[in-house]
Amino acid sequence: MVMQAQTTISGKVTDTKGELLIGVNITLKGSYDGATSNAKGEYSFETSKKDSVTISATYTGFAAQEKRISANAKEVVLNFSLKEKINDLKAVVISAGAFEASDQKKGTVLSSLDIVTTAGSNGDSYGALKTLPGAQQVNDREGLFVRGGTGSETQTFIDGTWVRNAFTASVPDLGARGRFNPFIFKGTVFTTGGYSALYGQALSSAVILETIDLPERSAANFSLSSVGVGGSYQQLAKNKKSSWGIGYNYVNLTPYFLLVKQNITYKQAPTVHQVDLNYRIKTSKSGMLKFYGYYNQTAIDIQRANISSLDYDNTAKAYQDQFVVKNKNAYANFSYKEYFKKDWKINVGLCFSDNVDRINTKILNANQELITDTNFTNKEWIAIDGHNTLATTKVVLEKSLNNLNTIRFGGEYIYGKDKMLAFPELLKPYVEHPTNITEEHYTAAFAESDIYITNDIAGKIGVRAEQSSILNKMNIAPRLSAAYKLKHKGQVSLAYGMFYQKPEQQYFAQNANLNYMRADHYILNYQFQPKDRLLRLEAYYKQYHDLIKTNVSGALNKLANTGDGYARGVELFYRDKKSIKGIDFWVSYSYLDTKRNFLNYLRSVQPDFAATHTASLVFKKFWVKRMFGINGTYTFSSGRPYINYNTANPNEPSTANANQFMVDKTIDFNNFSISCNYLKTIKKVFSVFVLSVNNPFGFKQVYGYNYAAKDLNGDTQLYRQAITPAAKQFVFVGVFMSWGIDRTQEAIDGNL
Repeated sequence: MVMQAQTTISGKVTDTKGELLIGVNITLKGSYDGATSNAKGEYSFETSKKDSVTISATYTGFAAQEKRISANAKEVVLNFSLKEKINDLKAVVISAGAFEASDQKKGTVLSSLDIVTTAGSNGDSYGALKTLPGAQQVNDREGLFVRGGTGSETQTFIDGTWVRNAFTASVPDLGARGRFNPFIFKGTVFTTGGYSALYGQALSSAVILETIDLPERSAANFSLSSVGVGGSYQQLAKNKKSSWGIGYNYVNLTPYFLLVKQNITYKQAPTVHQVDLNYRIKTSKSGMLKFYGYYNQTAIDIQRANISSLDYDNTAKAYQDQFVVKNKNAYANFSYKEYFKKDWKINVGLCFSDNVDRINTKILNANQELITDTNFTNKEWIAIDGHNTLATTKVVLEKSLNNLNTIRFGGEYIYGKDKMLAFPELLKPYVEHPTNITEEHYTAAFAESDIYITNDIAGKIGVRAEQSSILNKMNIAPRLSAAYKLKHKGQVSLAYGMFYQKPEQQYFAQNANLNYMRADHYILNYQFQPKDRLLRLEAYYKQYHDLIKTNVSGALNKLANTGDGYARGVELFYRDKKSIKGIDFWVSYSYLDTKRNFLNYLRSVQPDFAATHTASLVFKKFWVKRMFGINGTYTFSSGRPYINYNTANPNEPSTANANQFMVDKTIDFNNFSISCNYLKTIKKVFSVFVLSVNNPFGFKQVYGYNYAAKDLNGDTQLYRQAITPAAKQFVFVGVFMSWGIDRTQEAIDGNL
């Protein structure tokens, strides 16, 4: 018998980076011949097959590879370089400019529970976001100020659609809270820049919120605190395919202000009534229809000493400025998502909001009567009625391709109507000023693609086109980002984007021929995320174009898009749940170099809402055996510039010394907040008892200065008064109770 000669087939197996692969199966198709790569990535086997044969290499997590060879030689060397399959568990996440706050997504920085347990946030999502780098510690006005942007340049989106009036009604020199209960959201994305092409009209930042789907089970909640009372109920259907819920919250700070002295007089302390409703139903195995809506009613009435009178007549009691605001706000949001065959997905969003502000201001004498002093120009009771309505519809189609590659595209339409009426109410009969009504039809189209080259390299390319009827102009905004995974849990990301935003509605009444404002973002991010730790370093540059200026010579009403500016900086975020046993903490730091020439500014300067240095330290400790936890937050912010009307008055630019404009700064901002929580199940009722104190050490905090309108005492200096918090400390005491659902383990997991 003639023995058939054997052929030895051998070689090495690596990945596309040249790393050795161990345990790869190498087989000759159509036979039992084959081998497995060893610790050196090498393999070898013999076969009696001749002529043309096919060799296959397969390895879990990598694409199979086949090679056709001739087996006629005595020895054949055949090397393989396998390409890793792209999957959601291993794929790099683009992190430039974005902070995830979700229990389900990679790259998470804060969980939903973190948002409400962060000391000093007082249960407000925006308060918790202020502990992240990029956010400024601005507490004397409405909005979230990010990377040199104003509060109005950060927009909020719920289930994909824009939310107008995201903050509660506010009064001058006092901050405002977000309107939304953090527990209705399952995910929060805080983008400090470079956000997706699916969103627009946010020059600096976007807060993207996603509501929860079906609850785990039916449950009732009740809360009683030093600021009010509230309750809610959620009913889950027996088939677990639908649910409905209703809630009510009542806030009245009158009892609290009787106990804790305030530095302003409240004729009516902040009083809020809010009713919210939700309904959710599974329309198919993969489809979901959700509704969330609320009605909110707020009233505030305050009195503060009139600044001009404080140094005018020392023999008389100072006059009082009275400010009254009554707000009614209704909001409804419908969202629908469905997965179709061939990997198509549709997201539809509809929302409606209606907001009414009635504001009254007047100056009173010591007898609470309207003043008659001719030295004061504002002798009337000025009434302002503002009413804005918004309706939005948005459709996004998404197609999933192979290897996580995705394309999405769609459109958005927004109708807005603003009405502003101002008149001197005490004139009998009064003559109304012409009603200022603006209507807007805004349309946008967008397209975006996720591109995964490997698990280590990914990119996102998007473009957004917008058309505004009130501007009668169109813009096109490209957005690009990319990420590359490094060894040992690290990655780098890059992002570039062009972002547009319309001027605020109040300016269109003065000049209808305005343009979009624009900001160009450039971001470089490094992220390192081993188990229970996260380190983020980010550098950015923003260039502002066509900002609103209010003192332009020759322009209609001196208003035009001639302002500009820039913002650049570096940021650090580090969170650690491992290094100190039992303690979870994070540190954030922001360095900001920014200048703007906009509004009534006399030159390009650091704006009054921007601090050069901002830092936060947050720590959490929970004792499981005692079911007791302590959370603390320390925040620091360097002094902010302010307008000194005695050295450079922008209202009198001809006599002002522009070189002295905004060279003065406030004192540094320091604040420490601490909260304690105790968990207890009382007769199957899960209860959380909370005590929190803001600024217990009484740090002096000055946000800026208000100046008198006139020099009434004749010393050539306008009298000024510091803008400070309404009280040095704020104390919150409350109990939160749940029937039907035990959140003990959730609370424990969130604090470990």
